[in-house]
Amino acid sequence: MNEPDTPQGLDRYVSFIGLDCDGKAERFVAALREKLPDGDAADPFWTYFRAKLDGELGPSHDALYHIHCHLNDLRDLLGRAGEAELVPLLETLEHECC
Repeated sequence: MNEPDTPQGLDRYVSFIGLDCDGKAERFVAALREKLPDGDAADPFWTYFRAKLDGELGPSHDALYHIHCHLNDLRDLLGRAGEAELVPLLETLEHECC
């Protein structure tokens, strides 16, 4: 079953080849790091999630794993931070890669 934004002929239920899930996850994380503040102004979930990404908290996993584990929390974070332009990338990750 293909989602509307999935490249023609690519289906995660058949193969992840060509979906570039790791690249999309890394671009999403890079955008989060660029847009969201650190330090005292940081959202508490962002502080927690950034520590998970950096391997400072819990076991070390790739960005896609952490995004998958926290999809709803990330959606809420983007809403609180007013970063609606990142929601489509998160939804693409959810539909194509998670």
